[in-house]
Amino acid sequence: MQNDMPPRPRVTYEKGIRIGGTGWFSRLLVLAVSAVVFVAAAVLSLVLLAVLFGVGVIVVGYLWWKTRKLRQQPRTTFGEARPFGDSRPFGDDGRTIDMEIVEKDVQRDDAGKQ
Repeated sequence: MQNDMPPRPRVTYEKGIRIGGTGWFSRLLVLAVSAVVFVAAAVLSLVLLAVLFGVGVIVVGYLWWKTRKLRQQPRTTFGEARPFGDSRPFGDDGRTIDMEIVEKDVQRDDAGKQ
């Protein structure tokens, strides 16, 4: 086995053109092609991201538009629609009593364990 022999070309055509060699031109060509492929993939991903974002905005806007009647329904169910500045929940007519029940002198079963 001799190591000083030049490597055989991978592909040759009838006219003797070598393809797939290890010269500087082929390395430069591979570097240029890979850079172009990388840039094309990045541009394609940005375009796809923008298109998907646009489609998502359109779908959400369509659903928001189609459900506006359902969102207005609870306001009109309990009376007239209230303005946006009103902080009371729907159906609250101001007669709600907020209270807490406190039991006095309750003996607990676990009082001796403390």
